[in-house]
Amino acid sequence: MNAVFEVGTAKVDITPPMTIPYLGFQPRHALFQDVHDPLYARALAVDAGAAPVVIIAVDAIGYSKDIMGPGRSFTGEVRRRVGALADVPPNNIMIVSSHAHSTPETINVRPLLDTPAAGAWLEVLINQLASAATLAVRRKRPCTLKVKTGELHGLSVNRRIVGKDGKLYWGLNRPHDDEISDWGLVDHQVGVLFFEAIEGDSCIVITNFACHPITVQVQPLVSADFPGTAMALVEHTIYSCAGSLFLQGACGNLNPIRADTRDFEDVKRYGLMLGGEVIKMVGQMSGSEQAERSLTAAGISETVLLPGREVPSRETVQIAYDEANQKLARARTEEKRQHFAGKRRLAEEALIQIDRAPEPILGEVQVIRLGDVAIVGLPGEPFVELGLQIKAHAVAPHPLVAGYANDYLGYFATPEAWEQGGYEVGNGPWARVGCEGSALLVEKAIDMINTMWH
Repeated sequence: MNAVFEVGTAKVDITPPMTIPYLGFQPRHALFQDVHDPLYARALAVDAGAAPVVIIAVDAIGYSKDIMGPGRSFTGEVRRRVGALADVPPNNIMIVSSHAHSTPETINVRPLLDTPAAGAWLEVLINQLASAATLAVRRKRPCTLKVKTGELHGLSVNRRIVGKDGKLYWGLNRPHDDEISDWGLVDHQVGVLFFEAIEGDSCIVITNFACHPITVQVQPLVSADFPGTAMALVEHTIYSCAGSLFLQGACGNLNPIRADTRDFEDVKRYGLMLGGEVIKMVGQMSGSEQAERSLTAAGISETVLLPGREVPSRETVQIAYDEANQKLARARTEEKRQHFAGKRRLAEEALIQIDRAPEPILGEVQVIRLGDVAIVGLPGEPFVELGLQIKAHAVAPHPLVAGYANDYLGYFATPEAWEQGGYEVGNGPWARVGCEGSALLVEKAIDMINTMWH
């Protein structure tokens, strides 16, 4: 007999004012000039007879727990407000971000509170996320759950490529195809959860896919990038779709195939590719009577102490910063100014990393079970290899991995990546966790799934 869940969804517009910065290059915090497409927080509430489970999927680059300043936790405050308004326990609330880069800089590469308007905006944002979750809980109705996995080729590629010369090539810095020896791994899987109302035509769709939404990064227009386009396509195409949520996968080293563009036409292309695959899979599931039989909705959360990475001496980096600053002041051409400004920024990133290094790095791993689906939330940018390992060793019939969940601790890279070097393991606030941290997160996630299924 098919399980019947109580399921609700809601969507709240969280498009920021133009006084909130995005993540640029020079300067690191740059202000938006206009809105290309709105940003949303979409919430799902699922109840199997005990406490509800809530997933808040946000068009955001990610949320550092520390963005509210010392002594406060952004994630903790959202969870407390949802708990107070909708009686949902903290372990049952997951906040996941799409990692779209054309959204506010909330991952603390630079302190967001240095922006005068940021504090008040963050308070509003917390209430918006809590409101989406609360409305989802209040709108619950009986639904069945169907699950399907498909594959999407031609959208994502591994951005860390090894040439026949043994060198690592990153992003645009790559040789001709016939000079590449290792293209790297890609996870082509698209996971789709389809909640279908018992009465009426209403449905809710959840999509899990791994690819960096950087199609229109470092430009001054607010955009949810291709995940936003894909989810809007699903909502507008599927008859009576009440909501479509996107869970970003383990995409730390995966980029769109044409990542060299800053093109909204590519945003539409990628959105059409992903949304089209999801719509096709929903169409296939809608004609099937087979649904989940396990009536389960629960969440667990554990904290892992993660090793920090080795950092250079502050004196050495300060010298490099001062030299770059002096040369920038003497530069007479725009090319030289750009060069030395870049050198200064890299040294500044390393100084920020050094100053944060003494802090203990606590990473939250969360697993939400919906029927026989395990959604693993990791607090940063997991490499694709980590997601594939979790999915390969999980005892759950339908394991999904969501990065950028509940916190942002930077990249979780593989030992091979640490040996190769490159941006993701370079000196900066995006590379705080050391080489051994990724294995600890994978081991913890698999253990937690085993716990929930035994």
